[in-house]
Amino acid sequence: MKSKVQIYFAFTLFLSACGSSATQESNLTELPPVTSTSLSSTTPTSIPEILPTPASTSLFNSRVLATIKIFKEPDEMVFVDGYLWTKTADGHLIQIDPATNTITADIKVDTTTDNFHYCQGLGTDGNHIWVCSAGGDLDIRTTDIMRVDPESKSIVETIKINKVFDQLDLPFFRNQIWVLTDNGNKLAGIDASTNETLNSMDLDARCFQLTAVDNFLFASCKLDNVILQIDVEKMEVTAQATLKSPGVIAGDEKGIWVALDNSIVRLEPNTLNPVATFTNLPRIGSSGDIFVTKEAVWVRQEDNFLYRIDPATNQIIEQIVVTEKLAGGSVLVTTDSIWITAYDDNLLMRLSYK
Repeated sequence: MKSKVQIYFAFTLFLSACGSSATQESNLTELPPVTSTSLSSTTPTSIPEILPTPASTSLFNSRVLATIKIFKEPDEMVFVDGYLWTKTADGHLIQIDPATNTITADIKVDTTTDNFHYCQGLGTDGNHIWVCSAGGDLDIRTTDIMRVDPESKSIVETIKINKVFDQLDLPFFRNQIWVLTDNGNKLAGIDASTNETLNSMDLDARCFQLTAVDNFLFASCKLDNVILQIDVEKMEVTAQATLKSPGVIAGDEKGIWVALDNSIVRLEPNTLNPVATFTNLPRIGSSGDIFVTKEAVWVRQEDNFLYRIDPATNQIIEQIVVTEKLAGGSVLVTTDSIWITAYDDNLLMRLSYK
């Protein structure tokens, strides 16, 4: 759950600060200068700052199709074989049937006996669901990956991999599910056919979020203030960009979108040069989400709920406004619906696309 992740970040930031120089920290700012460094060298560019002034607004109540109560604290989501799946903080994988907007399956994936141990992470290869499983006990905690068959609703494999607990998206790329391991400083690929770990590399940075775009993986490394572009064929970092405290990351071939503490930065995928900054988005980095389609970039925010950005113009073309504040959470968009979680409210909501 994103809200609990921040407690962990605060603690690890304190620890890492003990071993870093005060001079380096004082030079970091959330907004420009934002720098990009390719291994072949690039030049930073000035970028426009875009305020959250949407071209149109609509009320949340006018768009709601269904509200589903889910215990406890639903967050990340995937859509597989016509069903929506969400992972809860207490280790359940929940299936929702969009035809009835009801819960049709509940699979317990955590095996731990420690009530304070949990992990995040959800992905799909199109046929199976891959989910993080918190295991072990108070003395020995484990974070594994489970492969779930959505048809039989059964766990078919458990992969021991020591996943970093707060990676939200498990991207599927080149027939592998990609996982950040240890303390986030390593990357590993699980073969979706054999369940074997085929590739592994050191990242020389602590990274917590991943996305796959075109021929690369992109890692968001919050504690080291960097975005990495990774060529998985060569298993090497091919470009990087410096951003302060990058969090959730998503994208396509037209842009990489990264949430900072209170803003979003769009990067050019090949060079990681900054293209635009969307400002005045309070706590987007701690309680928000980004979902990218060909037509739009959807920004889930706790305070102002949901923005839709036109990636062709970098304009905010719509805001869906709530009359009563909802907790933070994730967003997933299908052809006809917008699915939203509000984890502290224990809610999953379905909105009309238009």
